[in-house]
Amino acid sequence: MSRPPREVRLSRAGKVFVVFTVAVGFAAVNTGNNILFLLVSLMLAIMILSGLAALLNLWRIDVHVPPGQLLNAGEAAVLQIELRNDRPWGAWLLELQLGPARVSWPYLGARTTVSISLPWTAAERGQPPLPDLLLGSSFPFAFVWRGRYRAIPSAHWPWVAPAPSRWDVTLPTQDVDGAQLDHGAGGQGDLLWLRPREEREPLQRVLWRRCVWRDPEIGLAAYLPVVVRERDADEEVWVLDWNAPALAAWNTEERLRALRAGLDRAVAEGRAWSLRLPGFSVDGRAGQGQLRALEALARQRPLPPYPPVDRRRAAAPWSRLSAWQRGARAS
Repeated sequence: MSRPPREVRLSRAGKVFVVFTVAVGFAAVNTGNNILFLLVSLMLAIMILSGLAALLNLWRIDVHVPPGQLLNAGEAAVLQIELRNDRPWGAWLLELQLGPARVSWPYLGARTTVSISLPWTAAERGQPPLPDLLLGSSFPFAFVWRGRYRAIPSAHWPWVAPAPSRWDVTLPTQDVDGAQLDHGAGGQGDLLWLRPREEREPLQRVLWRRCVWRDPEIGLAAYLPVVVRERDADEEVWVLDWNAPALAAWNTEERLRALRAGLDRAVAEGRAWSLRLPGFSVDGRAGQGQLRALEALARQRPLPPYPPVDRRRAAAPWSRLSAWQRGARAS
């Protein structure tokens, strides 16, 4: 497998130091002064050691992007990136670059993992590809900057929800019993899954209802628990339906932006809401369940086309991966 390319560049201080070294070298040749020759040799040794120290400073430094991050399209956000040092000594003057975004970290302790927030703005909904991550260092004299590119696995790319919108959408409502208040035709639904009770979700009571079947082996009827959520008697549920007649003429992205606008409005006003997408539904009240709803909007197919990403590394991964990186790829 091919190794990822490395980037080497001189800083402004490094360029000044090189010019000064060349000037001292010319003076040593013209004068034949042994002290100047000795000084030039020392300055060249400092330049070489600076580059080697910067390369050694990156040894066994792993970069990991945690999966499952959720951003908003067109909104400035932060991307969480984990740095891990497996060495028995620390690392200094680390720098991370992801496209135009850049962040520095002065010191990473021995056998330490830190989470760094990198500013990032996603332009499209869905799961747009990320460029290769550049990890570099200018330690110890800031003369030479050396870096190595790291590819981010597609499974670790963040999901991007539709951009927040202020569209004035008309939201149909339902009462507590599920009857639509706008007298529209109701539909039929199937049970998709059972979810555990959330930590702050209040309970009114637990009902025990008898099933219509009996176990032929024991001859007794089975009972199933039914959890009922607390709601006010006059509470209405705002329905955010993908198949609403008002959205029939819109494309996928327009529908998702309208549903996002309705969701934001319901959350801001503290209303109960129900998001209905093809093959998926989420119920919530105010901010409860909002993250699951935003992730459902981000994952809705079809995903928009994404522009190609300019990558400076080969498609093959590193030939030598640490155990931590191999575990991240396996997951």
